[in-house]
This record gives sequence, C-alpha cells and structure tokens, in this order.
Amino acid sequence: MSKILIVNDTPIINKLLKRGLESADFLVDTVILGQEGVAQAKAQPYDIILLDYNLPDINGDVVCKAIKADSLNKATPVYYISSLDKDSLDQVIADTGASGFLDIAVDVEELCAKIKVLLGGPSHG
Repeated sequence: MSKILIVNDTPIINKLLKRGLESADFLVDTVILGQEGVAQAKAQPYDIILLDYNLPDINGDVVCKAIKADSLNKATPVYYISSLDKDSLDQVIADTGASGFLDIAVDVEELCAKIKVLLGGPSHG
C-alpha cells in the first residue's frame, strides 16, 4: 500500500484529502507545519509527498529543499498543492526539485486517480 505525506496548514483540506486518499487504499499522514513535514519525511519513507507552498512557519520551497536533501527522500516525488496556480509555482518547482503541481480544487476521486497514475498504478508500493 502506497504511503502519502500531506503537508498543509488547512485542517479541513487535510481531512478531506486524507479521507479520500484512504478510501482509495493509500496510507496517509498529515502535518500542518513545514518543520513537521521535514521531520516526518526524515523519519520514514513515503511514496509521494503533497506539499502546500504557503505554510505558517516556513514556505514550501524550504520544506521541499530540505526533504530532497535527505538521502531517504532524494527520489521521493514532491508535488505542490496550493491555492497558488501552477504558473505561479513553475519557477519554484524548477528551483526546488519538486515533481510538479497537483490541483487540489479538483474532485478528490480525480486527485486519487492522478496520484495512482503518478505512482505507476494501483499496485505500486
């Protein structure tokens, strides 16, 4: 079963994403602060990390760079999920080594389907 870490400071979004992803057979951990996200990612491996850019303690670009600098997570795909649009994050994605942007404004089932494709299908993990 694939493991996902969500780093997002909006509890209702975390709750909705967690519920939807778990119903699609993913294991999901959520944290609210960027520092918690870095610590969680360093503590255990994840198959994918969903990262908000605007966090209350440190911005997502700092979080992504810290996660990618850790040998455990160098190859872990990190996707920004943010109220910012993809065009606003294109340079941040390039600068931080993130894998891209996922629109969280879409239906949770659609997001689950995209994540399954990104992870190589339902049998990944």
